[in-house]
Amino acid sequence: MASSAFPTSFHHAKWRRVYGLQDFDKKGYVSGDDFATWGKKAAEQVGLELNDEAKAHWIKGGQSYYGNTKSYEEWVEHMVAFIEHFPNYLEVCEHLNIEMFKGIDTNKDGVVSFAEYKALVTAILPNMSDEDVQYGFNMIDEDGDGVLSQSEVSIAWARYYFDGEESKYQHFYGKWDE
Repeated sequence: MASSAFPTSFHHAKWRRVYGLQDFDKKGYVSGDDFATWGKKAAEQVGLELNDEAKAHWIKGGQSYYGNTKSYEEWVEHMVAFIEHFPNYLEVCEHLNIEMFKGIDTNKDGVVSFAEYKALVTAILPNMSDEDVQYGFNMIDEDGDGVLSQSEVSIAWARYYFDGEESKYQHFYGKWDE
């Protein structure tokens, strides 16, 4: 995975899709403020107000992937440096994604329900059908118990960003075909 072929054209297709969606303020880059906006939109979809603690989780989660980068190109360099530094990225990402998981788990029960996952996805993709959201959820729900554990979310999120070819994880943000 961490070969000279990283990132692949498939990485770029997935990344460009999400990068543009996560740039809520349309400043041309993804920031902590963008993640706070994403968190606010997701919380509202499950009937909650984003409190300061949850907002901090969203901002820290965004920082774990975007750092202080100011363009897509700079962010790609950040991702390449990350994978070169952490070839065991799945283990590392399990820890990095804790903040995002805490932000998504709005009722704090230790799992992400379908409603919480749907809020995450439709906050950036408001026209995503319930069927396509369910498809993405099912791809992440490895054990089929109807909820997403921290490990399932963390691994799926990491694989979404770092898998260089088609896999079920390309559907992390709902069903997506290039």
